[in-house]
Amino acid sequence: MANINRRYVLKERPRFQVPTAKCFRLEEEAAPEPGEGEFRIRTTWLGMDPNLFSKVKKVSDQARPIPIGAVMYGATVGRVDISNHPDFSVGDLVHGLWGWQDYFISNGAGIFSVDNDISRPSYCLGALGATGFGAYLVVNDVLAVKNGDTVFCSAATGALGQMVGQISHLKGGATYGSAGTDEKCRLAVSKLGYTDCFNYKSENFERMLSDRIDGGIDAMVVSAGGQTFDATFPLMAPGGRIAVCGLMALYSMTQLPVTPDRSFMILNEILLKRLTVKGSMVLDMLNTDRHVEFKREMKSWIAQGVVRPVEFITEGLENAPDALRAVFDGENIGKSVVHVSD
Repeated sequence: MANINRRYVLKERPRFQVPTAKCFRLEEEAAPEPGEGEFRIRTTWLGMDPNLFSKVKKVSDQARPIPIGAVMYGATVGRVDISNHPDFSVGDLVHGLWGWQDYFISNGAGIFSVDNDISRPSYCLGALGATGFGAYLVVNDVLAVKNGDTVFCSAATGALGQMVGQISHLKGGATYGSAGTDEKCRLAVSKLGYTDCFNYKSENFERMLSDRIDGGIDAMVVSAGGQTFDATFPLMAPGGRIAVCGLMALYSMTQLPVTPDRSFMILNEILLKRLTVKGSMVLDMLNTDRHVEFKREMKSWIAQGVVRPVEFITEGLENAPDALRAVFDGENIGKSVVHVSD
């Protein structure tokens, strides 16, 4: 493989819903060689994230999708295997955003070293990456979860949800969640810090929520929207806080649903209960002092064993498109990563 660079390029934009394998084309070319002041990275891990949807299909004025024919964007970890750069040596582990390919040539811009005290380099894509930082900000800063709070998080066993559950538990919150299977719900309770978790596909989902969370929800993390939000929003306690981190339910829609206008009901609930609703984008806080504090504290939690990141591992670059599809189909438990090489 050292003489060949495999890379996935965007072949076409999704015609209907989420990206499928048909959207990508696997190409092969000669492995690139670094010039003066450059180095070559061999990819070891890829990260699969819901926000990759915005890189293949325009979803807002802020989203800038990649051009057709460009290498698929994505968070990556790799190892330097050739270097003509004074600051990067052969064998160094690094991470960045060079995307779905075996090799990448860099002059150092946008490339960051993997800290030596990180037990698994792939954690840079999840627990110690943007996903973990996003959960950390939501629990600590946006929602300010404190001892005794009742917290709710949809997609409890997803990349974000698994971290929200464990961090909220550390802060003394009683954290409830939802997931799409009974197996995921059991895992959320046994390993991810959740007090209870409910299968949103169950016929009595709304009744289970209202029976179990009878004191109301003090802090809610919205990452899916749709049915789960409809069921939990009426359970918000007076003075409650809501952090909107994503709307995965929106990705599978080809058009807005034709339903009665409920905006007045939602706004009235916000008014009467004095709720605080805030959107949270982790990109706003990357490379700040808060980011440094997060990495220090998260590494300590992982080393102590009080946070145990869960990874959903797919083997092989060739399977990257299916790994991305699995994220949108809800098949992953924990952070979805693709193992490309050692």
